[in-house]
Amino acid sequence: MPIKILNSNDLFQFDALAEKFGSVFNHSNWLSIYDNSIQIFGVFDNDDRLIAGFHLYKKKIFSLTHITNPPYTPNIGLFYENKAKNKASALSYDKKILSEIADFLNALSADIITIAFPHNILDSQPFFWQKFKVVPNYTYQIDLRQTLEELSGNLSSDKRNSLNKSLKDNIVTVITKDYKVVEELVMKTFSRKNKGLNAELVKKILFQFANDTNSFAVVSMENQTPLSAAFCIYDKNTCYYLLGGYNSDNKHQAAGVASLWQAVIHAKELGLKCFDFEGSMLQEVERFFRGFGGDLVSYYTVNKARLPFEMGLKLIKRESF
Repeated sequence: MPIKILNSNDLFQFDALAEKFGSVFNHSNWLSIYDNSIQIFGVFDNDDRLIAGFHLYKKKIFSLTHITNPPYTPNIGLFYENKAKNKASALSYDKKILSEIADFLNALSADIITIAFPHNILDSQPFFWQKFKVVPNYTYQIDLRQTLEELSGNLSSDKRNSLNKSLKDNIVTVITKDYKVVEELVMKTFSRKNKGLNAELVKKILFQFANDTNSFAVVSMENQTPLSAAFCIYDKNTCYYLLGGYNSDNKHQAAGVASLWQAVIHAKELGLKCFDFEGSMLQEVERFFRGFGGDLVSYYTVNKARLPFEMGLKLIKRESF
């Protein structure tokens, strides 16, 4: 099962396979926002047919080469079809694919590797055997096939109180196509928290990638003043909460809850099956997402660094190395 970088002639076949077995993060129109920083790989069978795909993002940290997930993309997007007829054969096929990828990653000329896999990839043993550190991570997902009453019933009491307060205070929550408002709220939030934001990529996501078939945004307003926003992207099954922000100059404690809850409702109205909050590893973020009543879902990251870099990383990123 050779693994090769895909060229432009392979992308049609890649997109067709990703449409069946991947997610919105696999599509070439999403991956194109990263220009030359991303490489798309294919796994081929002995007849040179594409059977699996994934992508890697390369960046420099000082003089070190770091292989990771692309920014705003939750994982490396590994997808493939397992056609095995019985359980043992299916497990063996999974192991073969993942062993090839583990060997491939281990042979890369990289100083640091930190990548995540989709939550449906459960077999991390091949990476453990190649001396990667395998770390569980978590997100929350809501099953949108529930009735609206069931979804509402799963909310925590403080989330229900926030939604009631937003109604009482005449907070208006609407679907918007004005992505400039979303951009402004996201920029304000990251600036206020002194956290890194790739402003160029945010612009590409909002104004190059987003359209009526793959994205939507929700804004909560008071007297026509935007207070908070939630921006989501989606594929045929799943909606992903990608970007959010709020206006600290006109802060309302219920506006953020109202925006995100309306995003969940709109995703259900689109006929999607799942709403994914896209990661919940920060304690305060986990607490906020937990109140929406989703299911806790695990996924795996695999990490490795060259010595002595790994020794240094153990001091500052002990949870990962």
